[in-house]
Amino acid sequence: MKQPAQPLMIINTIMTEKDYRKFLYLITFRKKKYVIPLLGLLTAALSLLISFEYGHFNPARFVLGWVFLFALAVVAIVFKVERRYRQRIKTDRTGTFGSTNVLKFYEDKIATESSSPKAAGELAYNQFYAVLESEEYFIFYLTSAQASLIRKKDIVDLQRFKALIADKFAGKYKLI
Repeated sequence: MKQPAQPLMIINTIMTEKDYRKFLYLITFRKKKYVIPLLGLLTAALSLLISFEYGHFNPARFVLGWVFLFALAVVAIVFKVERRYRQRIKTDRTGTFGSTNVLKFYEDKIATESSSPKAAGELAYNQFYAVLESEEYFIFYLTSAQASLIRKKDIVDLQRFKALIADKFAGKYKLI
């Protein structure tokens, strides 16, 4: 009889409400590196339009308008992120936040077990859309809109885990 495969690594991790908020800001401002430059360009273009007074360019009006419009755009995005965060916290009926997730990394797949909601599953490495690494997290994207977090502080051997991830997700792994 064949012995069951032993996992290469086992990680027990949780996601708190604080982690979820950080995740929302990460995906909003850091996943897509063009967000801030695009905001800058759009607000500069609008500011340029309003900086002409009677056919003459007013540099002070341009700079003040650009700063104001850029700040307004950032505040609007922050408001949207915070609204999404509050909505998710309010609708969490399964006790997702604070529950332990066990991830077992095998040669060809990841097996997951969750205590709340009670669930288990397996996914082959090639089924993942992307894996991103930030300062505090590894973010595993199942699709472009569905992700799961692993907190770095929950990983016992971080260097070994990074090497495993870089190997298994070659071409899909990116630092943000």
